[in-house]
Order: sequence, then structure tokens, then C-alpha cells
Amino acid sequence: MIKVPHSILAACIALGLGANAQAASKPAAKPLEPNAEGFLTLYIGLCMNHLTDLQGLRTNLTRGEAPKLPPESAARFLNGLPGDAWPVPYKGKLGNYVVALPAGNNMCTLHARHADPATVERAFVKVVEKAPSPLVAKRGKSQERAGGAAGKLRTLSATWTQPGEARRMQFMVTTAASDKAGRQAVGSVAIVTDPKP
Repeated sequence: MIKVPHSILAACIALGLGANAQAASKPAAKPLEPNAEGFLTLYIGLCMNHLTDLQGLRTNLTRGEAPKLPPESAARFLNGLPGDAWPVPYKGKLGNYVVALPAGNNMCTLHARHADPATVERAFVKVVEKAPSPLVAKRGKSQERAGGAAGKLRTLSATWTQPGEARRMQFMVTTAASDKAGRQAVGSVAIVTDPKP
């Protein structure tokens, strides 16, 4: 079984978003675009930090201020899987982000209507490139494909695993080049098991 440090959120902030705060005094450092910042903050805080307790996250979302989306609306965020989806606020505002939890408690996805693709990709890579010890990070190949009205779609991925374990944490983000896309950023976190040889 994958042993995850007490707070992935703290580790990720130290590795990723926290680096922006440390670099703020350097003139070359740029702050994150606000929607990309919201995406990464929610991706880490909701999906990454709750990966080992997605049922707890589901319970918290059910008790939260935003109502669960009706099944026909949630289906757009679940890729054909059964499950639930909620709009989630960032800095007190609703409308840009939706978190989806497919049934089975092994995956969480976050969707952003608007977020700068290049900023999301840079921040995502920074967050997942180093895994908290004793986990080992491995970056996947980036993939690009045409997305019609969404423009070019690009997917980045990484995994964190404990050496010798079949289970791993898989992180993915897909960005759409066009701001006319229905979703400019979609991030997922899942626990997957390698098939036995």
C-alpha cells in the first residue's frame, strides 16, 4: 500500500505554490494568473490532499455551501462514469471550478472553465516533479491533440510511487489552448494499480 505523508498539501505547497511566495522578492518571478492560481490551489487542496480519503471529501462537499450538481449536469464532468460533481468556490466566488468524484473512491478531478494553460502547466510540473519521501516521482510523456473549438489540447502526467509497490498515485492535467473551450484546464488525481505480470 502507498504510504502517504500526513499532509500532501503541505508538501505540495512547499514544492510548488510555496516556491512562488519565496520567489516573490526576486524581480524575475511572476505571480500566477488568478484563475490558474485558483485551479492549482483547489487541485492540491481538494484532490491531492484528500486522495487517501475521498469519501471524507465527498462528505465535506455534501455538507458544503454549494449544492451537488444534478445528475445530467454532473455527467459532463464524469466522462461517462457514475459519481457526483459540485461547483466549488475560490476566494468566495462560484462559477469557474467544478470538482467531480467518480464512484469508487479512487479518483478526483477538478475542472476550470478559465485558466491560463501555460501557467497551469508550469505550476503543475513544479508541484508533481518531486514526491515527498519515501515516494519517487516519475514524469510521463506530454501528449498533444487537436481539440476542435477548444484548440490544441495538451496532457501532462506524473506518478508518485513507493519502490516495490504496485499501487501508485497518478496525476494528470489537460489544458485547452482556446479561451472559448468549455474547460481550459482539467486535473485528475487517482490511485491506480499496475496489472500483475
